[in-house]
Amino acid sequence: MLELKLVNGRAFIPDSGIFDLEVGVNAGKIVLLGSPGQLPGAEKTIDAKGKLIVPGVIDPHIHLGIFSDFEKECESETRAALAGGVTTVGVFMGGGESYLPMLGKLIDTVRKKSSVDLFFHLSIFTPQQMAEMDKYYQEFGVTSFKFYMAGVRGVFPGVTDGFIYEGFKKIAAMGDRATACIHCEDQSMLDVAFEKVSKEKPNGTLADWADTAPNIAEEEAIMRAYYLAEKAKNRLYLVHISTKEGADRFAGLSKQGTARVFGETTSAYLSVSKNDPCGFLGKMVPPLRDQKDIEGLWDRVKDGTISSFGTDNVSMNLAVKQPEKGMLGAMPGYPILQTHLAALLTEGYHKRKVPLETILTRATANPAKIYGLYPQKGTISAGSDADLVVLDLDKEWTVKSKDLFTYGDFSLFEGKTLKGWPSAVIKNGKVAYQDGKILAQPGSGTYLRRKL
Repeated sequence: MLELKLVNGRAFIPDSGIFDLEVGVNAGKIVLLGSPGQLPGAEKTIDAKGKLIVPGVIDPHIHLGIFSDFEKECESETRAALAGGVTTVGVFMGGGESYLPMLGKLIDTVRKKSSVDLFFHLSIFTPQQMAEMDKYYQEFGVTSFKFYMAGVRGVFPGVTDGFIYEGFKKIAAMGDRATACIHCEDQSMLDVAFEKVSKEKPNGTLADWADTAPNIAEEEAIMRAYYLAEKAKNRLYLVHISTKEGADRFAGLSKQGTARVFGETTSAYLSVSKNDPCGFLGKMVPPLRDQKDIEGLWDRVKDGTISSFGTDNVSMNLAVKQPEKGMLGAMPGYPILQTHLAALLTEGYHKRKVPLETILTRATANPAKIYGLYPQKGTISAGSDADLVVLDLDKEWTVKSKDLFTYGDFSLFEGKTLKGWPSAVIKNGKVAYQDGKILAQPGSGTYLRRKL
């Protein structure tokens, strides 16, 4: 007798295809796959007729606890993630102090409050943090570390290429599964552009904000990051590629070079332009770009240049965002976890006819493989975690921020109709979300230690 089985749906198995399969679950794991009618009875059965059964989405790039308490956001934002079909998240943590005293407490909070599984990436700003990278792995199973080629104005600075190169060499020495993540923008180009735009258009638009971070600044930094990784021989992950030029340059480097580099873009950069009526709700670093950049990024999704999708979620509410303060005063960032998968499906599969397998692989198996979680996560196979999404590709829903599970009270997609939503989400073998209601309790997720 199975604890749970999913029947009458079609199952998407990354790297294999879409099949008429039933999925059987026991003790939080997938234990059986079978043709229709082959599986034994179950205590609970989910009828997925007319729907797709897919692995739980992995969002490898979110932020928690920047503008509110980590514990609060760990609870509310992971519930928003769950409702959107995201069952695992990678959280970037930053700051100038040692992470050793804080990681244990953060992990305890995850185990008490998170509704999804969670792993950490640690941003490296200081020599002390770099010296402690081995300890972060040995004590807490952290295998990915982030470097900022440019900082976020008024929040934290970037680091030099010399510092990055030393970090890359250290990551290479840790082993093949250790990964450097990098924010690619040239600081000097940003400084020049910001000074010019802020003087000439201090009351500018969201499109003017994009001019404070010109596309060339990303493209040039991608070239430098790739070169440093080629020399250091480390594994590298380019976070949030936002421009056509950056994606095209990365595509060329990938064909010619020898570095092991993966490229990420976000659901926002694939769906919302700098001319969107959301206005300063869309202020972000890097900024939202032009429609040509959206199309260029989708081209690089289709040809395999872009390996994975994240959100770069920064949870906040309007009291923090303050869009009324305009181009220079509004805070960068937006809550976007719950709409992640639906936006990708709307813009990619429904509007642009991007193959469904292409989108789903980059949302599930690829981030699992890149960050050392596969095949525990990111696929549907015997022995894998029973993190599953029953996906209704035809379901349309007009986004209303008041109905989202985030504590944030705005959305980039407010009033927009997105097509392709979960009807049910299975987390650790339990029905965690169904028909608009979250059934999981805070603390049903866990912390993921990774191995080199």
